[in-house]
Amino acid sequence: SKRLQECGLSIRQIYSRQLEDAQELATAANAQGINRWEDLQFTGLDLLIIAVNDQAIPEVAQALSTLPSHSALIVHTSGNSPLSWLNDLPRRGIFYPLQSFSPGREPDFEQIPICVEAPVQSDQNLLVELGQRISQKVQVTSEADRRSLHLAAVFVNNFANHLYQIAAKILAERHLPFDLLLPLIQETAAKIQGHDPAEMQTGPALRGDRATIERHLDMLEEHPEWRELYGVFTALIRA
Repeated sequence: SKRLQECGLSIRQIYSRQLEDAQELATAANAQGINRWEDLQFTGLDLLIIAVNDQAIPEVAQALSTLPSHSALIVHTSGNSPLSWLNDLPRRGIFYPLQSFSPGREPDFEQIPICVEAPVQSDQNLLVELGQRISQKVQVTSEADRRSLHLAAVFVNNFANHLYQIAAKILAERHLPFDLLLPLIQETAAKIQGHDPAEMQTGPALRGDRATIERHLDMLEEHPEWRELYGVFTALIRA
């Protein structure tokens, strides 16, 4: 919402079940916060964005479908949920920012890929135009494309972050700070900016350094789930 406003677009209303939550974000976007569907103002509205967790999308779409007729394009922002969940709406589409959002973080929207999809060409064009207002990377995708992107994103984001958590716990057991690993993490991310990740793989598994691998496995005896994970990754790298 804040990014759209920064790009000169007018945010009219922000809905949330909790009025305080709606008003907090609405204040930042110079909009009105509401918590009742009947308070939605459709006159002159071009776009309505459903930005909720995946499980809530059908519920929100159903609520919107029961409101008086309107001509606004309605989109959801999920990478994995089908467009068909919006089939009861007259105009529908997908506006999926391929990024993880966390409170207190301000992402660089210009570098965030925006994946768009709509069954009607004019609506797709509108979403492409909107995406280009806030990002330098806009991609028209099919549903299969979008789901594959979301699956790949889980590996590089959610799973990778969980590995960071494990690494932090391993170091904490020796009272070592996690920030000792930050230069390594940053260099790994930097290397794949211009190279195939497969070409950048390093480590004892790639080298076939069995002695190091056995020592690591011995060190993980008290954490069988981490030990199993280490073995799986080692086998995949060596395959």
